[in-house]
Amino acid sequence: MRGLAKIAQDLGDGDIRLTVWQNLLISGVRDENVELAIAAIKAIGLAVEASQIRAGLIACTGNAGCKFAASNTKLHAAAIGDWCEPRVNIETPLNIHLTGCHHSCAQHYIGDIGLIGARVAINDDGDTVDGYHIHVGGGFGPEAAIGREIYRDVKADTAPKVIERMLKGYLTHRASADETFLTFAKRHEVDALMGMFNAEAVE
Repeated sequence: MRGLAKIAQDLGDGDIRLTVWQNLLISGVRDENVELAIAAIKAIGLAVEASQIRAGLIACTGNAGCKFAASNTKLHAAAIGDWCEPRVNIETPLNIHLTGCHHSCAQHYIGDIGLIGARVAINDDGDTVDGYHIHVGGGFGPEAAIGREIYRDVKADTAPKVIERMLKGYLTHRASADETFLTFAKRHEVDALMGMFNAEAVE
């Protein structure tokens, strides 16, 4: 943050604006300084470009900082991005929202793919691990819709592969190259979507 503040002060107007998509904007950068600002941002280990998967990946604070959360959403969102980016090439906009509890600070119910934190049982003694219930087909604005649950009790460490299957199923069965995941999901019932997704192979 200190590095970004220095870039904003030296090359912009001194302001940094945060967006609802968990990105930030450095305002007031003159045209002739844009490349210099980009190089400076990259030099401190950050990026100015993102894949469709990474650009729409949103997570609440999670159980690393919130007593209500059932899972470590920030960590698991990063794991989903790290796993899916090299394995799935998505060219249309995509929103994947991870929220840790029923308060839904990350609004899982309006994500193309929404994950809500859950404790998933791993034995009969009541031991649990971080996990998620997964929803599809949420939207906002003109595409407003509440996502439908498609998977329950998915362990966090298997969630990246489940998301990979979902994205590959979408790419295999979409109506055209420009059909969004949201439109695709709305065209099918949950059982049909699950069948398409489960048929996909993962690495």
